[in-house]
Amino acid sequence: MRPARLFAAAAFAVLIAAAAVSAAPDLAARLEAAARGWNLDASEVVRAASRAEAENGDPGARFLHARACLLTAELLRVRWEESDPSARDTRQQLGARIDVAAQEGLTELSGLADTSERSRVEADLLATMIRSDFRARRYEARLRAAIDHAVALDPDNPKALVASAKPLLFAGANHGGDPHAALKVLDRALRLDPKLESARLLRAVAWQKLGDPDRAQADWKEALRRNPLCEPARRGLASTSDQQHELRSPVSSETGAAASPHPPSAATPPPLSR
Repeated sequence: MRPARLFAAAAFAVLIAAAAVSAAPDLAARLEAAARGWNLDASEVVRAASRAEAENGDPGARFLHARACLLTAELLRVRWEESDPSARDTRQQLGARIDVAAQEGLTELSGLADTSERSRVEADLLATMIRSDFRARRYEARLRAAIDHAVALDPDNPKALVASAKPLLFAGANHGGDPHAALKVLDRALRLDPKLESARLLRAVAWQKLGDPDRAQADWKEALRRNPLCEPARRGLASTSDQQHELRSPVSSETGAAASPHPPSAATPPPLSR
């Protein structure tokens, strides 16, 4: 090959390599933006793009893809929780989409380095698939093992602490549920990372469960102050305001039933730091 062609080929290779290096930070920023905006469509776009980037086997690209799968599964879970329980077809379709995204993420995690964050993402992916008692029996042991491992590897990982608070907050008392203990864990997570939106949303739910709507409102207001796009906080704030002031919600013209605002889907908050 002539020197000019050799130079051109080398220059092209450098450009390709530079593009590959720059792609990951761009996708990470887009993933963060999708999480901040609770934007499912944007999350799906990043998931597809990161899947393609991960095909080269680079561990960083693979982990980013797993995180994109997690965000997609969690945002789908939000829609599932907000859907009408009687709309069985809709819920089944959403559930199937959740499971596809979650399994895709779990597959991508296979073989990656054993870190606290890897185990935390695994735990949160598993959590999205627990939507019934049957599923709890199927996934609970693996979920708890992933949480325990994440915290053992890094006791100061605030996202791992958030993952560990979920069973305490949402399980029944006879299955280890303890809102007071969840509150302590979430307090610690927020001391470690005051910007962690998921911890703040969960703490608001903990305050609500413990009968303190004022403190729940304070956390939802702070979440909105830090992120005006945080729709679950907006809904939670509206819900507690209605309860405190004993205001009746608008009546649906279709059913005649009160159409109260949905509480935030804090069972599966977004995975990224705020």
